[in-house]
Amino acid sequence: MSHNHPTEDEKFSYGTFRPSALTRILINLTRSLPTGWLGRRLMFALRRIAAMGVDEKIDTVLFGFPMRLHSSGNVSEKRALFAPQFFDLEERLLLNSLAEDKAVFIDIGANIGLYSFSVAAAFKNFKNTRILAVEPHPIMSNRLVYNLSLNPGLPIELIEAALSDREGEMTMVTPDTNLGESRLLKTGETASGRTTKVPVKTLLKLLADQNVNRLDGMKIDIEGYEEAVLIPFFEQAPEHLLPKLIIMENNYEKWETDLTSIAGIRGYGIKKTTRMNVILEKIHFEKE
Repeated sequence: MSHNHPTEDEKFSYGTFRPSALTRILINLTRSLPTGWLGRRLMFALRRIAAMGVDEKIDTVLFGFPMRLHSSGNVSEKRALFAPQFFDLEERLLLNSLAEDKAVFIDIGANIGLYSFSVAAAFKNFKNTRILAVEPHPIMSNRLVYNLSLNPGLPIELIEAALSDREGEMTMVTPDTNLGESRLLKTGETASGRTTKVPVKTLLKLLADQNVNRLDGMKIDIEGYEEAVLIPFFEQAPEHLLPKLIIMENNYEKWETDLTSIAGIRGYGIKKTTRMNVILEKIHFEKE
């Protein structure tokens, strides 16, 4: 799906929101910190100082690309702005290692596309790669559209839809403090926050619509709604559509089933559990 209207950001050219010299120094300092315990402590302290001097919008460079980020209202953007080395670094490096000609990565719950841009830094060096950034929230997708306009030629395709276990339309709720925690309401659930109607598809339907015949990597972070997407996918997907690597937000407390065991039936093992995610790796391949 594509935008037929200008985004709010397109009214202001890149560079309009360049941070001050002092803020740039602090951002560069936080980005250079080591990723150990001490580096993390220093990052939190320096980030608080830097945040006092930044505007809501910041024009910067991230993952080697010019981007416009927002300092508040979206935790993921704030984390990536000040210290991308702490932003799921191991997960992103593993996904980058999948880069080869015709590789395909799908970013489910793309937010403003941080994973997508990180993977694009590797995928852009190969032929006919594809990155599907799936994000239904209109504010998030607008921000992603603007950042893509700054980086023409990247293999990132925005899909403005949510994924579920059915087709149609559902209600998405967004808390007041963090756009990144937007999620679909489950049947019978009462909304607590701002709501938006969004189109929904199954993962297999989306892949068919996009003419995808292979998947190399997947990231899925949809605030506990992963079961509705992944269970039918694991049950029905042909072997050639099962990705080599899946980065799945660790939402055990929100799931009603053991998703890792269900994934295991299709040949996945847990490669590693990080602070935020479960990394699944395809270790057994079936004959089709």
